[in-house]
Amino acid sequence: MRVWSPTLVANLAALQVTRCFQVELANPIVKCGTVRLTDFDQDQVVGGHTFLKSPGFNVTNFTVSDGGRPAGLDIDLPFDAEGPIFSDHVKRGAWRGCPVTVWLADFTNPSDREVILSGFVGETDFTDRLAGSFKLLTKADALADIILPTVQPGCWYKYGSAQCGFDLSTRTLSATVATVTSNSKFTITVSNPSGYDLTHGKVVFTSGDNEGAEDNTRRWVSGTSLVEMVTGFPFDIQAGDTLTITDGCPLTRQGCFDRNNVNRYPGFDHTPGELLG
Repeated sequence: MRVWSPTLVANLAALQVTRCFQVELANPIVKCGTVRLTDFDQDQVVGGHTFLKSPGFNVTNFTVSDGGRPAGLDIDLPFDAEGPIFSDHVKRGAWRGCPVTVWLADFTNPSDREVILSGFVGETDFTDRLAGSFKLLTKADALADIILPTVQPGCWYKYGSAQCGFDLSTRTLSATVATVTSNSKFTITVSNPSGYDLTHGKVVFTSGDNEGAEDNTRRWVSGTSLVEMVTGFPFDIQAGDTLTITDGCPLTRQGCFDRNNVNRYPGFDHTPGELLG
């Protein structure tokens, strides 16, 4: 059972409630950075971090359900050209999936606080050109959509996940952008002595406006070093930007053999039905 601070519980039970909310959005893209806001009318310093006062930050919907269902939280945040959350960044999808923590605190002692939600940014919605809302999702929300695996000949693990167990760093290459067609299609300069197939791999930018952003590779053309991404990157890519790129996995038993990882292969490709064709 979770135990909250006795002083915060007493505050919430009192006739005069001095509660406020604090939110931290830790964007992995360096250009966006980490944003900390409070709905109180003064800045608050907690643990060396400053939560900026923001009249535009408002918790609009907070639900807690019995029976194991996850809590839900919708918040309004100010998006504008001055920041700290820039409307252009939101429109480009730069905040999609970024980690979020929301606290309930006593504004007379903002360090006395409790986490009410830890999750990530889901849907965003614009109410006008200066404001909009974020829908925050928890891990429990994500788990609610999981479909249990069925018996099948192929692998259903995510390449490089804890289930897969393969160390992607052994097949990660450093590269530099050579030419740019769009934010989802560009060529790279890369040394690939092992001839890895980079289709269905992952690209992570290590410099430029997209530093920290990642996306999956839809297509790789080894002859021209052309990379096409699944969704593309939020900011403009420039020649000279650096990145890392991993190979993809065919998700077959042979793929596991090639990576010395066959003992973890989960597919049922040796069942009688598969052997008989």
